[in-house]
Amino acid sequence: MSSFNTGDELLKDNPNLFDIIFLDINLPGLNGLQTAKRVRECNQSAAIIFCTHYAQYAVKGYEVNAVGYLVKPFDERAFKRNLDRALELLSRNQSQKLRIKTENGIEALVATDIVYVEVQLHNIIYYVLSDGILTERCARGTMRAVSAELLNGDFSQCGASYLINLRHITAVKNKTVYLHGGKSLPISRKYWKSFSEDFIKYMGGTVTKHD
Repeated sequence: MSSFNTGDELLKDNPNLFDIIFLDINLPGLNGLQTAKRVRECNQSAAIIFCTHYAQYAVKGYEVNAVGYLVKPFDERAFKRNLDRALELLSRNQSQKLRIKTENGIEALVATDIVYVEVQLHNIIYYVLSDGILTERCARGTMRAVSAELLNGDFSQCGASYLINLRHITAVKNKTVYLHGGKSLPISRKYWKSFSEDFIKYMGGTVTKHD
């Protein structure tokens, strides 16, 4: 375990080596959000958890795909809940892979690298983030089949033809979801409720059910 007094100290070390990073928002020099953006340039898979006095800053965590946040003063239960989510994410990162048959043969995709999936008739297009750029992999299949593989992870359907990786969301505004790689997709009326609930749960919130 390592500790740093500033974001600059962390960046001068090697942030690519860390699996879980707790970042205070209020840091001298680069603040926590700015530091997290720099970390993401070299480390896409680390579980980042923000610590802050103000809950509204947690929204900014979408920009760097944060696992969660702790509002000060935080208790042991909140800390454990966030740590458990980080460990679960790391476990999925290491284990969940998809094997798809493309025109180039069998290819293995790491689920966490998939930004979203699009269905066009019987073609499944996987949009994968590589060095900040979205690349495409095309295979035969159906939404039902790909959903069965991915919906038990961090994926949620925002429309009849789209399955989104929640960890790659940068913002949700006016029923539009914005993703890493510069892509934006509409959230259909039919899927708005289920998508919103999945997103709230992913960010560590609680869904209130109304009768």
